Order: sequence, then C-alpha cells, then structure tokens
Amino acid sequence: MNKLFFLLLAGSLLTTIPAWAADGEWDQARTAHERGDYAAEVAIMRPLAEKGSPAAQFNLGVLYDQGKGVPQDNALAMQWYRKAAEQGLPQAQINLGIMYEQGQGVKADYVQAYFWYALADTQGDGQAPQAKQDIAKKMTPAQIEDAERQVREFKAAHPFRIPPLPAPDAGAPHGGNS
Repeated sequence: MNKLFFLLLAGSLLTTIPAWAADGEWDQARTAHERGDYAAEVAIMRPLAEKGSPAAQFNLGVLYDQGKGVPQDNALAMQWYRKAAEQGLPQAQINLGIMYEQGQGVKADYVQAYFWYALADTQGDGQAPQAKQDIAKKMTPAQIEDAERQVREFKAAHPFRIPPLPAPDAGAPHGGNS
C-alpha cells in the first residue's frame, strides 16, 4: 500500500479548516505547492500545525516524508502524522500504519501498524479495512488481540476532534462525491 501523499489543501476537509486558519492562508499554501515553492508552503503550514490544525499537521508530515521544502525526515514526518492521527484524521492514521508496517523511521511493528489501520477504519477510511486484513496475515492471533485492545483503550481515552468520514455512496467515485 502506498502512503497518501496528497495534501489536504483542497477537498472535503477544507470545510473543517476555518477553525484553525483563514481561507487566505490555505489559498496561499495551495498556490505555493502548485508552483513548487515548498519552503513557502512549509512557512505557511508550520504555524497552523503548531496551533493544532490536523490538516496542517498532516500536510507538514507529507512534506517531511517527501523532503519537500524541508530535509526528508521520517521521524519528523511520523511526529506530525501522529499529531493529526491522534485528533482522528484517517489519512494520517493510514500513513502511520504504513510507516510502522514498513519500518520507515521506526522498527517495523505490525501491532502498531494494525492499531493505526484499525483507528482509520473507525474513522471511515476506505483503505483501512484492506490494510487491516493484509497486516493481520503477518500477525499472530495474540498480536491482533493486543492491537484491538489498544484500539479500544485509546478510543475510550481519546475522543477524536474530527468526526468519521461519511460512508461513500456506492455509485459515486472515491470519497462519495458525485
């Protein structure tokens, strides 16, 4: 499975962004990204990410993951993905799962990978069910049970700020958009 490298500068999550940023900042970041000025994009995203915007945190994670506008750094990518993931952003949860599964920036850990995929599944991510199935094939029943327990405990102690994604319309393209 490939990481989600798209940036959340456009799309359904932008309706939740104004709580953290003025629309103009997102327009400026999108424009910087489109012209390949990743340093300017980082300069716009970092303050938003530091203020707690999960979309900005995810975007900053992507930029560190790809080494655009900043030196490539898996540890920092994971740090920013984790901040967004802990708020319920399923795209960040999937990327963390992939990093744990593939050992990018950390030692490979299938229990942690399953944990993040399972959280993304509870948030309605369309890739998560298959990712969970695939990683489960590499795990023992005890590891799966441990990961499921961790998910239950985490969800009980950490309500997500971001609501789950709506179920996609079976007849619509990816994401349920017509």
